Amino acid sequence: MRALIVSIGDELLIGQTINTNAAWMGEQLSSFGIQVGEIIAISDEKETIQKALRKGVEENFQLVLITGGLGPTKDDITKKTLAEFFNQKLVSNQEVLDNVYALFNAYGREVKPVNIDQALVPEGCTVLINNAGTAPGMWIENNGTIFLSMPGVPREMRFLMEKRVLPKLQEGYSLPVLVNRTMLTQGIGESEIAERIEAIEDGLPEHIKLAYLPSAGMVKLRLSGRGEDKEALSKEIDELFQKILPHVSDHFFGWDKDTLEGNIVEKLKLNQLTLASAESFTGGNIGARITAVPGVSAVYKGGVVAYTNEIKEKMLGVNPQDLETYSAVSEQVIEQMAIGVKERFNTDFGIATSGIAGPEGGTEETPVGTVWVAIAHPKGVWKERFQLGKGRSRVVVRGTRMALSQLLKLIP
Repeated sequence: MRALIVSIGDELLIGQTINTNAAWMGEQLSSFGIQVGEIIAISDEKETIQKALRKGVEENFQLVLITGGLGPTKDDITKKTLAEFFNQKLVSNQEVLDNVYALFNAYGREVKPVNIDQALVPEGCTVLINNAGTAPGMWIENNGTIFLSMPGVPREMRFLMEKRVLPKLQEGYSLPVLVNRTMLTQGIGESEIAERIEAIEDGLPEHIKLAYLPSAGMVKLRLSGRGEDKEALSKEIDELFQKILPHVSDHFFGWDKDTLEGNIVEKLKLNQLTLASAESFTGGNIGARITAVPGVSAVYKGGVVAYTNEIKEKMLGVNPQDLETYSAVSEQVIEQMAIGVKERFNTDFGIATSGIAGPEGGTEETPVGTVWVAIAHPKGVWKERFQLGKGRSRVVVRGTRMALSQLLKLIP
């Protein structure tokens, strides 16, 4: 089964909203063995929507998923356009209407005529009740193609996909087995990885593909396999990764949805160790990522965003003479920051960052992108200087990942 994802909304085209729906839907469909052939974002215009519907028919997509344009206001025209395209009239569906009243009654709100109109659906569609909102999902089959229309609100779309669409597809269609697994690496480029595992990649069987997925400071390696036996395919992919792992073990940190911060918190808990952070150029990014992990309060005591020299001196005990002599972005200062936060928070580990994210502030000796990371731990202090290039946000992201990656290695 080959799918076309159509995301409707001018807000997607002007960059006001990021199209997270399409990415999530693609991931879900792939996990069910459905190949996403194309993703398009289009405007809220009848002609444009009809063109996308014709594309689904003419290019032989078996599944066309449409999100957006199903609200109660006049600018939401998807439902009317669908009815016109399939030469159907809009009729009121009692089950949808009951759902609208139930949702409004639950919040003590009055149901208005525009809300009642949410119950209008093309007469030939199969209605998918949306318990997360008022706009229903609509399933229309036409000449071998399934057209699915869903709200663009992420929470509602996900509810319909998980509770209605995917179970219905599983029940009614024989879907192939698709297995994806991802290896996570940090601090190594994709070209170097490719060179290290060239022989393994060249020897991959035809039904298993390798993809490199790079981002700032990180590269994901994904093996995707198609077959008939999920258990055998999973075993084959696992065995291939075991061949790859020794070649990248110095940069490996996890699998699939693992995160550096999640693995750090898990190891700290396991060993009953604690952590505090002192950040300059990362501006609290390390603390934010660490505290996003559930249960982190058992191991993370807190942190300091020591952006100015004054705070480095007063809060972390950095020697003012060293700041003047060596600058804030120096080996001497970063070591004192890590030790200072460890001592003041009485933790086992203290992690510190200092650098020049840019675009200004660099010198010949310390150009933009220069970063120092230090980690005070029970056996001493690890510290290292990195040159992370240009681009303020990129330097922050890469510096954060560098720091977290090294912290993970130092925790026993």
